[in-house]
Amino acid sequence: MNHRPLFFFAQCCIFFRQHARALQALEALLRSEPGHHRALSIAGFLYAEQGRTKDALAVLERAAALAPDDPATLFNLGFVLQRAGEHAQAIARMSRAVELQPSLDRAWYGLGISLIHTGRFREAIERLTEAARLQPLNPFARYQLAAAWFKLGEQEKVRAEYRKLKAFDPRIAAHVRADFGVPPDGDEVA
Repeated sequence: MNHRPLFFFAQCCIFFRQHARALQALEALLRSEPGHHRALSIAGFLYAEQGRTKDALAVLERAAALAPDDPATLFNLGFVLQRAGEHAQAIARMSRAVELQPSLDRAWYGLGISLIHTGRFREAIERLTEAARLQPLNPFARYQLAAAWFKLGEQEKVRAEYRKLKAFDPRIAAHVRADFGVPPDGDEVA
């Protein structure tokens, strides 16, 4: 059986944010071809989105066993592990993902988040800096950089991240200011 149309349909559903329909298509594909690692990987991500963590981990582990060097699968597995609070395992998976595909900005970001959760702030800063370099207008990477600097007591570095954010996302900059005690610059409008 040719699985391309079903897989393509699932991808289109995802594009149009019809995730339940995408998951139905992927499940149908997997009933006839249980070893389709890309379908497993995407289904795992969609299960996680529905809060079905056990199902997500099961299919993502299968996908990773079938394709141990697929960066997208490793990222998806790392993401679900991170959401489940398994940060050490998430770090291992996402580290491998960025090793295989150094341009995978979301894996650098996720790696930084898990490193923060494990108290490894300097390493988190390195990974988040790379995420911000790869995706310069990602306000969340800058926010997390500010959080890591704050944990290290580097208030001037927090302020530097605040200034960068203020230039392109004032809403997230306001969160940095409020969450990490950045004093006003003097040019804020009351």
